[in-house]
Amino acid sequence: MAIDDELFRAVFSAHPAAVCIVTAAGPESRPSGLTTSAVTSVSMEPPLLLVCVGTGSRTLAAIRHSGGFAVNFLAVHNERLSERFAGKSTQKFAGLDWRPSERAAGAPLLPAHHLSAVAECLVHQEIPAGDHTVFLGGIEGAALHGRAPMLYHERDYIHLPVPALSGTATTDWPSWSGHHIEGTP
Repeated sequence: MAIDDELFRAVFSAHPAAVCIVTAAGPESRPSGLTTSAVTSVSMEPPLLLVCVGTGSRTLAAIRHSGGFAVNFLAVHNERLSERFAGKSTQKFAGLDWRPSERAAGAPLLPAHHLSAVAECLVHQEIPAGDHTVFLGGIEGAALHGRAPMLYHERDYIHLPVPALSGTATTDWPSWSGHHIEGTP
């Protein structure tokens, strides 16, 4: 017998997770995005991550259309941005100075001052999974921005004390060779 929805939510809300905005370019390069904590690393060789996207999401259609997506890892104090992308608005990108990724099929890259990190991906595999679709993304580019990550725990945003992140900020979007990310040892 499967567990009920409330217990399912309680189990997963008991474990902190990074807050991310997954973005993709839809038809006519129209930007699409959603807030999620369902992102995790999968493999170093080849470099893969996974994201889970609800079957009714406009972002699902955009990822399928373009074949790429970006995972924008939010930095602390971006609750309003997270909530904007968690909603159904068609104006999620209004007023944001985003730019299209050259490595992730035009997926919107959010401004670096909102992020702790970003990963630019091409779809490696798509897997239907219940009321979601799991995308394995081949990581084509990545950057660290030297900011503490925003986390979600017990159905609320939390900020953990983080040691100084000296030397991790990058201002450009370097290619990632699979051996290291610029700004890390």
